[in-house]
Amino acid sequence: MGILRDFEHRLEGAVEGFFARAFRSNLQPVELAKAIQRYAANYRQVDYNGVVVPNSYRFTLAPDDLQRFSGFHESLQRELADVVRRTAQEHGWRLRGRVAVTVQSRDGVGVGTYELQGRVDSSGAPEPEASAAEPEEAAPPAQPAGGAGSTRVLPTTRTAFVDVRGGSEHGRRFEVTGPALLGRLPECDITLADASVSRRHARIDHRDGSWVIEDLGSTNGMRVNDAAVGRARLRDGDRIELGSVGLAFSVEG
Repeated sequence: MGILRDFEHRLEGAVEGFFARAFRSNLQPVELAKAIQRYAANYRQVDYNGVVVPNSYRFTLAPDDLQRFSGFHESLQRELADVVRRTAQEHGWRLRGRVAVTVQSRDGVGVGTYELQGRVDSSGAPEPEASAAEPEEAAPPAQPAGGAGSTRVLPTTRTAFVDVRGGSEHGRRFEVTGPALLGRLPECDITLADASVSRRHARIDHRDGSWVIEDLGSTNGMRVNDAAVGRARLRDGDRIELGSVGLAFSVEG
């Protein structure tokens, strides 16, 4: 079973009626799990012992969303921490301390959205070393004037957003910080529950300084700014259609 499917299965077992309550909210727990995986990947650091990822995370939600999760708040935090541990093990990433995930609320955060912050915290006891996966290849960092023992953050892409315009998902906003799969399957980074959308419909990626969207052999095709395309560069303000679902693409900054 995949990490994200196992995450949902374990939460469902922890709280009776989990899905009936969770899916009344625009924000679904699996979105938090996907976000924490992307955050770890985007904020990797390289030191002389390998690739290190953040182990301390804080989600800030709208008060209404946190209230919906209240019946399994503690379970949610534990299972999100497990997602970090398993993802790190799968990729051979290192954790300098115990994984801790806090889910809190604050007025001013929109319903269905979240803020996520993470950091490397080595103040507590370390996580047991994972040995099931081969470590990710990483070139040693350039030696700075300060000498050995330094770290560098791997380059990250700009942040983009995809807003759904129409259909049952209308009004939802998805943050994109790296490769993102769009489709009908729950494990997609941007899940669009519409019959006109293929299971794995398209992929958005950041290549050579530009955002690019590519059709993955979908049944009903893809349009960008009303033109049928198989692959296209995306710019701030572009309109995308996957099947009959409209999307608006925007870039931060």
